Amino acid sequence: MDAEHLAPTETFTFSTLLRAGREPDYERFHRAIPVELDAAMRAAGVLGWQIRRQGTTLTHEVTARSRAQMNLILQHDQVNRAWQREVAPFLDTGRPASAPDADPGALIWDFSWPTR
Repeated sequence: MDAEHLAPTETFTFSTLLRAGREPDYERFHRAIPVELDAAMRAAGVLGWQIRRQGTTLTHEVTARSRAQMNLILQHDQVNRAWQREVAPFLDTGRPASAPDADPGALIWDFSWPTR
């Protein structure tokens, strides 16, 4: 095995909420992410990311080399910041997301899927 596969990783989950009625639009929009965003996420140490949907709750499961380093890099990355502005209209930030559910629902996006 090479050093990359032996390096420690972190897997974590978190939830976000969709605006009611925006679920189908979000799924279509997020079916494939831009190739530039994929590259930025990989450069930030993302190894895997899945999003599942149960109603309006999105559960994200992320595997990264370091969560803290990933967050630091992505918060300053211009491609990621542009993506966050694009996805914002689909999200409900007016209420807190609860802890991820035991049944996170159907898989709607995977980091391994094709980009656009």
